[in-house]
Amino acid sequence: MYCESCGSFISDGQAFCSNCGAPAPSSAPAPGPAAAQPVYAQPVQHVFQQPVYEQPVYQQPVYQQPIYQQPVYPQQVIITQMPRERVRINGAATTGLVFGIISLVCFWIPAVGQLPAFFGLLFSIIGVAKKNAGGKGRAIAGLIMSGIALITGIFIIIMAVSDNYYN
Repeated sequence: MYCESCGSFISDGQAFCSNCGAPAPSSAPAPGPAAAQPVYAQPVQHVFQQPVYEQPVYQQPVYQQPIYQQPVYPQQVIITQMPRERVRINGAATTGLVFGIISLVCFWIPAVGQLPAFFGLLFSIIGVAKKNAGGKGRAIAGLIMSGIALITGIFIIIMAVSDNYYN
């Protein structure tokens, strides 16, 4: 058996531990959890005194702490969007669209209305020709509006000149 104080080995028949001097534990089997009954000590008699009875000693049952396991949850799959490639802004396409809108408003003014149409065509062609740039739809819309305004404006100038020539 082993000493309860220091843990060193005590051979059978020894009453005290040879290492620390603590009394050796009794060789009686340890009571199980069902021994929750109070154990009363025997009265101690002294030579010239009345018997003294000690208070009852309750032995607490030895409980083992419950072992809690971590709950297992199914693993969640999180779907995220893939990062998109950054699209570069096409400033020439936007400028061509703005000039195309202005040229459609001003095409009927001789000589002045064709200037925004010319710049609209120029910037829209540059916007369509740029590689790896967004806004190609704006460039095409500016190209169409500027082209319509330029052709219509030239047609109006031709009609005005021919009318003056024949009169």
